[in-house]
Amino acid sequence: MDLLLRIAPFFALIAAGAVAGRFGLLNARRGGWLSAYTFWIGFPALLIRWLGDAPPPDPALARALLAYGLTMGVVLAAAPFIGRLLSFRREACAGLAMTSGVGNTAFLGAPLAVSIFGPAVRAPAASAVAVDFIALMAAGIAILQTGRPGGRIGMALRRVFLNPTVAGAATGLALSALQARLPVAIDRPLTWLAATASPVALVALGGLIGREWSQPERHDAGPLMLTLALKLLVAPALVWTSLGLVGAPEAVRASLTLLAACPTAVNVFIQTRVFDIHARGAALAVIAGTVISAASLSVLAHLLGG
Repeated sequence: MDLLLRIAPFFALIAAGAVAGRFGLLNARRGGWLSAYTFWIGFPALLIRWLGDAPPPDPALARALLAYGLTMGVVLAAAPFIGRLLSFRREACAGLAMTSGVGNTAFLGAPLAVSIFGPAVRAPAASAVAVDFIALMAAGIAILQTGRPGGRIGMALRRVFLNPTVAGAATGLALSALQARLPVAIDRPLTWLAATASPVALVALGGLIGREWSQPERHDAGPLMLTLALKLLVAPALVWTSLGLVGAPEAVRASLTLLAACPTAVNVFIQTRVFDIHARGAALAVIAGTVISAASLSVLAHLLGG
């Protein structure tokens, strides 16, 4: 019961946003404002706060993060290969990398891991988010460009490295490395902003679900099922195994496994819509994965000893 009480508020916020989106209270314009706030302000502040407060990673944590990144990279690279074997459309194969490899670790996974496993996992969770939204997102966008002839990978990757998430992570890591503290006049409002990031983002995610929910078309079903299988089942199983092989501490192993099991990130849908490649498939992956994860993450958290 205690575990459910810690998980329920996260999905209650998503549900509230979904109801508001379904009845037009949180339309695309208002939802866009919420998303823009979390993207440009809330989440960069959260990364600066969490990473800046953490000590530099010790060798055990560094090995765990490397194993996490490489394992999720394998999932990301394998998804389009499997899609081609299954004769999926070119655009779907290109989009499968991001939908299967980049999870909602920022707004759902990291705060949920801290709620379940305690403040000790805050730094590993924030570091894993940095891996997701720098290395994995860059790789996913590069593969996404193969969905259209003549895709400009360089321009796409520049967008990743100018992303405010990357800036927030870099600032937090620099503060951690220097063991520096920001002045109180900056630190206190930054802490307030960081506290708003996940709640606002989860309501915005719910609004997307409420507005965009629809039955998948026939050609969407295969890529969607593959994404859900890889993202919610295969990825956490592989991460759990790889972190065990490198001897990761149990709390770190559990929290990064939970992050690996998170549904597809909303930012994946945003990127696919901007490039007009597999956007509908990404929206379906975000929506279906988030709905299913209300149960799957609860079960996994119980198995992990939350």
